[in-house]
Amino acid sequence: SECCSVCTKECCLYCRPLPPRDFPMAVSGLALCVHAFALSACACAAHFAAPLLDMSEAACAGVLTMVWFILTLQVVGAHGHRVLIRTMLSDSARLAEGGGIVVAFPEYVVRERRQFGPWSSRDRLPLPHQVLDVDVPAMHIPVDNGLYCLRVNTKVVGVVQSYTVKDLTANPIPIESRINDVIANALRSAVYDKPLEEALIEIQRIFLQDAAGISKLISTPAFQVSQLLLDADDHISPANAATKQALEILVERKQEAAKRSVLEASMDTEEQKVKLRKIALESERSYYMLQQEVFGKEGAAIVEASKHAKVLYLCTGSSAGPVFAAPS
Repeated sequence: SECCSVCTKECCLYCRPLPPRDFPMAVSGLALCVHAFALSACACAAHFAAPLLDMSEAACAGVLTMVWFILTLQVVGAHGHRVLIRTMLSDSARLAEGGGIVVAFPEYVVRERRQFGPWSSRDRLPLPHQVLDVDVPAMHIPVDNGLYCLRVNTKVVGVVQSYTVKDLTANPIPIESRINDVIANALRSAVYDKPLEEALIEIQRIFLQDAAGISKLISTPAFQVSQLLLDADDHISPANAATKQALEILVERKQEAAKRSVLEASMDTEEQKVKLRKIALESERSYYMLQQEVFGKEGAAIVEASKHAKVLYLCTGSSAGPVFAAPS
């Protein structure tokens, strides 16, 4: 008998709520029906095509079935990267990696990069725990309260974190743009109110931070930054004419200060030499005065002459040298 409208029994077939339909399962069931219908059609077509092709009905059916599977099956190789596989007429999707991935109707491999989420600027999805070198677009950093502007070109090295299809859908911003925004915001906050020279020093200090500090500074989805680097070809340069002129003046001042330091050091060296020479002359004068007190003025002269004669004798190898008599 039919159930009344006030029945509350859970065992009642009329009052028990129906489970929600699983649309992906329905699509998979529909795909199986399509495959079954296609195989039946191949068998029917083989019945009529076998006499025309001079083949047995079984062989003709096998050929048609093989053609059908070639058209509907796809073997994908994903060595060193991931592939995104979706199902037609459904929101279901999965990520696969490795070689020999079989994709059958109604599934298909996504080639459109816009569906790759943060990796939309790349041709392929990276593997988790893979180390990547991400080239970040150049950014303009105002310094000295906006009076000058620096152009900073950077790149980062990091490790890909585990991600799912939901992560790809929830983070459509490319990883390069995200990292660019984070680095630009950090640099602008650090050097906006600093003079030009101090700003250059602060930027270098930020880029020399350790991995923990960089990871804390740059937080991006599905990617952990381990190194923040300046581009080797074009790292820090002036972004406008005023900044370029200010940098040239700053360099000239540094060069003048270096020249002044070298000149002062040279003057100090010359002054030191003069002082040493003066001390040596005073020591020599004291020695001569002591000789004059001992031998007298003429005796001191004879002693000095004998020293020179001895030197001359040693240098020329003469067997006999001049003899000087000391005064009585």
